[in-house]
Amino acid sequence: MTFATKMDDKKIKVDLSVTNLKDVLQYCKPKEQLVLIKKFWIDSGKETPLQQIWKKYWLTRERVRQIENQWLTRFRRLIVWNEKYLKVIEDAKKILKSVWWFLQENDLIAKLLNRWFKLKPQEIKLILVSDFDIYYLKRNRLFKPSFYIDPIYETLLNEIARYTINYFNEKGKAENLYDFIEHLKEKFKDKSEKIPFLKENGFYMNVLPAIREIAILDWKIWLDTFLEVNPKTIKQKLIYILRKYKKPLHYEELTSKIIEWFPEKPVKVNTVHNELVKWKDVFVNMGLGLYGLKEWWFEWWTVRQILQNILKEAWRPMTIKEIVKEAIKKKMVSPNTIVMTLQRYPEFERVEKGVYKLKN
Repeated sequence: MTFATKMDDKKIKVDLSVTNLKDVLQYCKPKEQLVLIKKFWIDSGKETPLQQIWKKYWLTRERVRQIENQWLTRFRRLIVWNEKYLKVIEDAKKILKSVWWFLQENDLIAKLLNRWFKLKPQEIKLILVSDFDIYYLKRNRLFKPSFYIDPIYETLLNEIARYTINYFNEKGKAENLYDFIEHLKEKFKDKSEKIPFLKENGFYMNVLPAIREIAILDWKIWLDTFLEVNPKTIKQKLIYILRKYKKPLHYEELTSKIIEWFPEKPVKVNTVHNELVKWKDVFVNMGLGLYGLKEWWFEWWTVRQILQNILKEAWRPMTIKEIVKEAIKKKMVSPNTIVMTLQRYPEFERVEKGVYKLKN
């Protein structure tokens, strides 16, 4: 294999002021500094794929990987004498042990940032990746990037992931999260003698959300393609919220609920209202800004149509109080609007004070 290593270390200039790890990076060659600052997005806040690095700097992909691995080896040796970085690693191990030996990358780094706030997230990641005792799931197709420590091992994690995905592919519907965890505990009980925490709910609570094809929402678990646990569009999220609360909600409250349950993407009140108005075959305007689901048997009736149907079904004159009571079951509307409608349209006939019927 040939390497197109045309980068001249003497001509490379790297700004080490962008990182708090400069006390270690300064002992690396300029080529190593450049590749690792780009690879771990220390200078830009965004990771540069290895493919872009080798194309830009005349390096093969394999050569970039070699440089990365060489530097990590060098970094491991250097931090042995750095008390600060050793404490970061020690804190990470304590956190992992407190949460059943497994945690997603973002969650672990967020916990460490609460203490090591002077370090950047990408710098903490670099420190963790360099350690021999903390294992990093970075190229696993079954899992989102995560960290784990012994006695967990990747083969066991893959077995749990494959079993979970196959289970829900065959079942074809969502299941209560705790019920499924009990099922997993029974399934893997033969391994729990050597790994006792396979009997613990907390372990599965950390592992299951990290499986790429699995989604969990409101204590339900299924494949991430199932809208019941992974609604993606505003319309799907509105349906989920209304089904969850089982009652009409104001469009402003619906916006707040979407932000509460799906905080990963911001949403505006106007956007929610436009979706409610757009999908008339799904959502029903109950009046006064309240919306329900048409599947609840609400209809897109006007107040005039609602009053016509009420009086037609009654086959008798009705008092305003009776009419209002029946009307608000079908559409949230004020009594004044009902009275004005009865007085305005010719098909409604006043029999006596406060009593109306249909003319025909």
